[in-house]
Amino acid sequence: MHQPEEAHTPGSHGAREHTRDGGAGDDVQEIRALWSRMTRGWAAGDAALFAASFTEDCDFTTVRGEKPAGRSGIEAGHEALFQGPFAGTLLDAQVVSVRFLRPGLATVEAESTITARSDEPLTSTHALAVVERTPERRWLIRAFHNMVPAPRPTEHVLDAKDSAMNEPTGRPKLRHLAIVARDPEKLAEFYSSVFAMELFHRDPDGSCFLSDGYLSLALIKHQLDGETPVGMNHFGFHVEDTAATSEALVAAGTPKPAERFTGRPFAEYRAMDPEGNWFDLSAHGFGGPRPKPDPSGT
Repeated sequence: MHQPEEAHTPGSHGAREHTRDGGAGDDVQEIRALWSRMTRGWAAGDAALFAASFTEDCDFTTVRGEKPAGRSGIEAGHEALFQGPFAGTLLDAQVVSVRFLRPGLATVEAESTITARSDEPLTSTHALAVVERTPERRWLIRAFHNMVPAPRPTEHVLDAKDSAMNEPTGRPKLRHLAIVARDPEKLAEFYSSVFAMELFHRDPDGSCFLSDGYLSLALIKHQLDGETPVGMNHFGFHVEDTAATSEALVAAGTPKPAERFTGRPFAEYRAMDPEGNWFDLSAHGFGGPRPKPDPSGT
């Protein structure tokens, strides 16, 4: 994985070279070492080593919106991953940028790719973290928010028309459909082959996410021990302001939308219409590739 330039970190002219925003070269190296430790812990299947980069009370948010309780919760969650869906995999974690807010406190952007031992990439994530120097002079991660970024098309350069497709412009847009499926992989192959939809993400449980460039389709793995039936499950609106939309829903006589702490990425709230049909509300969008330009120019 390539290493982008760091606009906010010191150069390589000396270990104690200070940045204009309060950092020093050795601070940056110690911060990078936190991600190197996570990489080593992942490769060894050692959840304790992986979790050692975080503070005891770290505010950690997973790509699914789950919030394990501090370092112990991070360790327990990754122990389950190392013994389950990501057993035997490798983590390539790269620090993209470090920005010092003041001495002893910085934000970090990092990109990670999980690969099988055969070097086949399984999923990629982007994280924003807050790191802090402890009273013992050790750098640790105080807060960590992980996400799965939507892929960008490579066939063309996005123009203003393309970028506008993913931005709400007053009127809410229907951008997301979800189906509970017995075999998401087989169903994804169907929609890819017949309707040329692009598979842009897989969850460890086998759920698949596709897009036609405008609408995202989530094929959620059916749980045999669950009560959720197979078939159409919910849809989602991309809105400018979730708070204002929530107020409008309550005024229309429906229950106040509930915040989804354990939901899918970017689906911040779950609501329902007067007949009980579920839908998501999001101000961030639902991922998926951007649409390709119309060759006719219309």
